[in-house]
Amino acid sequence: MSTVVPPRRGLAERVTGAIWGIIVTAVGAFLIAALSGYDVDLELIAIVSLVALGGWLLFSAIAAATRQSRREREAVAAAAPVSRTED
Repeated sequence: MSTVVPPRRGLAERVTGAIWGIIVTAVGAFLIAALSGYDVDLELIAIVSLVALGGWLLFSAIAAATRQSRREREAVAAAAPVSRTED
C-alpha cells in the first residue's frame, strides 16, 4: 500500500479542463447543426469564439498575477523575523 498522496489539482487546472470541455462540446454542436442542414454563420461563430478566448486570457492573467502576488506576500511574511518584546 502506498502512502504517497497525489497533489490536488489546482483551481486553474480544473477551470482549464472545463474550458476545453466547453470548446469541444461547442465545436461538436456546431458541426451537428451544420451537417443537419441549419444555416450556421461562421463569421459570428469566429467573433464569439475570439471574444470568449480573449476573456479567458484576461481572466487567467489576472488569476496568475493574484496567485503570484499572494505567494510573494507569504514568502516575505515567512522570511521576516518576528520581534517580541520581553517585559
